[in-house]
Amino acid sequence: MINIETIYADFLTKKQVENREKYKKAEGQWSASSAGQCFKKQMLRNEGVSEPILDDRVMRLLRLGTVMHTDIEESLSQYMSDPNSKYQTDEAIIFIEHSVTLSEFNVVGHLDIGIVQGNNIKVWDLKTCASYKWRMKFGRKPDPKGNPGYNLQLATYLYGLTQEQMSAEDAYEGKHWNREMALLWYNKDTSAMREEFVSNDWIKRALSYWEDLNDAAESTSEALTPGMYGVPMENWECRYCGFKDIHCPGIDYK
Repeated sequence: MINIETIYADFLTKKQVENREKYKKAEGQWSASSAGQCFKKQMLRNEGVSEPILDDRVMRLLRLGTVMHTDIEESLSQYMSDPNSKYQTDEAIIFIEHSVTLSEFNVVGHLDIGIVQGNNIKVWDLKTCASYKWRMKFGRKPDPKGNPGYNLQLATYLYGLTQEQMSAEDAYEGKHWNREMALLWYNKDTSAMREEFVSNDWIKRALSYWEDLNDAAESTSEALTPGMYGVPMENWECRYCGFKDIHCPGIDYK
């Protein structure tokens, strides 16, 4: 008899390898989706060091997020192509999986959803979570730490799209832009969806992060040791890092 779980695991492993091959084209550049991560981890990736393949459970978990992304993006694509849509407007431009580049920081990425309408720009990043995290975000006592990594990632996309629009036409030079950004959360347990607005203050923090990372990259990954600024950015990172046992041996990850 066939083992469906094993077959699915093989399928997801192939998807993971394909995805990594796709991103090899961007080697030597920072990925916007890694904003806020440990400097040493960032540099190891840019030096071409491969991370271990994820285990089966984690691959299934991440695949759920991919499926949700695909569904929402497909719905937006249909909306954009339907001239009779009740929400359709000639003034709005919607971006889906749109490539953004911050050349001054050597950063590339793909924003999930963006919209430009007149002088208004808004970007969304889609995130999935289970009920526990949902309660920590939207319950009576939300986690005060929030989600700095996600916010830095989102702010990077907003900055990149704004710079692109400013340079698209000479008429945009000096134009005042009203910018907004939000994380769009999907609860995997209840299928509830909710927006979490993110302050534009995170744009400045994101640019500072990329500037600091580029400064650190003037050295080598070997020269970066745990305890230095940015190694790691958050203590919990080490527990889930695929590089830790090889490149940061003997460190207590509790």
